[in-house]
Amino acid sequence: MSPTPDDRPTAERSLAEINADIRCLFARAEGRLSDAERIRHATLLQEWAAAIRASVVPAA
Repeated sequence: MSPTPDDRPTAERSLAEINADIRCLFARAEGRLSDAERIRHATLLQEWAAAIRASVVPAA
């Protein structure tokens, strides 16, 4: 059975918020991420991917 819109996972934050955090991370790091910043970036990418999945509307 296909999930209904209410069954889909919801994102904690919007894609725009997550994207803004990613951009700020790179701006502060001037394009060179430390090990800690790489970990933060990976976490943000996972959050971004989850938000993308949550925003997908299943086909009819």
